[in-house]
Amino acid sequence: MDRAMNSFSLIETMRWEPGGGIVRLRLHLARLKRSAGRLGFVGADRAEEKLAEAIADALPPSALSGISPSRGEIAENYLRPKGSSGLISPLEGEMSASPTEGGDASHGARNHPLRVRLTLSPTGDIAVTTAPFSPLPENTIWRIALAESRLDSVDRLLRHKTTRRELYEAARREYPADIADEVLLLNEKGEPCEGTITSIFLDDGSGQLKTPPISCGLLAGVLRTELICTRRARVQHLSLDELKAGTLYMGNSLRGLIRAQLLTED
Repeated sequence: MDRAMNSFSLIETMRWEPGGGIVRLRLHLARLKRSAGRLGFVGADRAEEKLAEAIADALPPSALSGISPSRGEIAENYLRPKGSSGLISPLEGEMSASPTEGGDASHGARNHPLRVRLTLSPTGDIAVTTAPFSPLPENTIWRIALAESRLDSVDRLLRHKTTRRELYEAARREYPADIADEVLLLNEKGEPCEGTITSIFLDDGSGQLKTPPISCGLLAGVLRTELICTRRARVQHLSLDELKAGTLYMGNSLRGLIRAQLLTED
C-alpha cells in the first residue's frame, strides 16, 4: 500500500493486569505483525521485548524482587498470564476490578491495572507508554450516538489500527461527552460498522453475539477476534433497526464488553 506510508504508525492499546500479564497479548502481537507485513512496516518482531522493558520500568523495584534482570524473565512473569496461552476471557471480571485501596504505595502500584500503548513506525521505531487504568464501574451503560461521518467500506486501511484517526476524531467531536459516551459510525451504505474506539456486538437472543464483517469497513478488533474464535460471536451484517431491537454492547480489548444504549432522535 503506497498511501503516505510515513504519515502514520501502527498502534496496539492493551491492558496489563497484576498477576495476569497483558490481556490477549498473543492476539495483540499477531495483529501488529499481520498489519506490519501487509503495510510494509518493519520491526514488529521486537514488540514483545519493548513491552517487557516498559512494564518492568513501570513497576516499583519491590515488584521485581526475586526476578532475574533478564528481559526474557520479565516477559515471562509480567507480560503473559500465568499458566495460559496469553488469552483471558473478556466476559469475566472485565468491569468489576477496582484500584487497590490502602497499603503502601508500591503495593498499590503493582496491584493496579495499566493501560499500555505501543506504536510502531514504518521504519521500525517502537514507543511504549504506560498509565494507570481504572476499569468502569459494574452495571455501566454507555450512551451511543449516531455519527454523521461515514466510513468507506473499500478503504482497506480501516482494517488496521493506526494513528490515522482523523475520521474517528471528527465523529467523536459531533457530540459532547455529557451527551454520548461513544459514537457509532455507519459506512456509505448505511450499515453499522464500529464505534470510534470500540467494536459492535449485538445480543439478539440467539445465544451468540453478532458483529459486523470487516468488509463493511472496520477494524479487526482484538476483543472481536477472540469472541469470534471462541464462538461467542459470529460475523453478520447488521442494521440500525436490529441494534435498536436487541441488546447492544460496545467493546475493545482494553475495557472488555460494555452494555450500551443507542440514543434515538426525539
